[in-house]
Amino acid sequence: MTPEGRREVEEHIHELDDGSLRRLVALELSQYQPGAAEIARDELSRRRLPVLSPEEYWTQFRDEWLAGVRFCFRCWAETTDESPGLTLTINFIGTRLLGSDDPCPECGSVVRKMWFCVVLPLIPLDRYRMIRLRRGQYIGRRLKRADR
Repeated sequence: MTPEGRREVEEHIHELDDGSLRRLVALELSQYQPGAAEIARDELSRRRLPVLSPEEYWTQFRDEWLAGVRFCFRCWAETTDESPGLTLTINFIGTRLLGSDDPCPECGSVVRKMWFCVVLPLIPLDRYRMIRLRRGQYIGRRLKRADR
């Protein structure tokens, strides 16, 4: 990380409120540059806030977790950050999410399988844990390899 980049990250992290900083360290570090973890942990220390594991964060700030992540801890832990992306079918050829298995009583997510389709589903591609937001909109996380 360049000195200018480090300064920008420090300024960004310094401006975060306590809840956003806790969430960043517990859940979102994979979305930041490698040096950001050290900067964020230093800022937590400066504010005298503990560094929490994802499980500790879920236990202590459950409503904040669900508002930010939407998936409960169990569903979040069994998946990766990879989303299904855009599913698109043109002239009956493309990808579709089908099925609805293993509903979660806590967050309401279900497991759906992505298929490559030519009129009918032909090739299974991956499995995702999905939450429907509204008609035609959803968020999803790919199941880890051991769970597929």
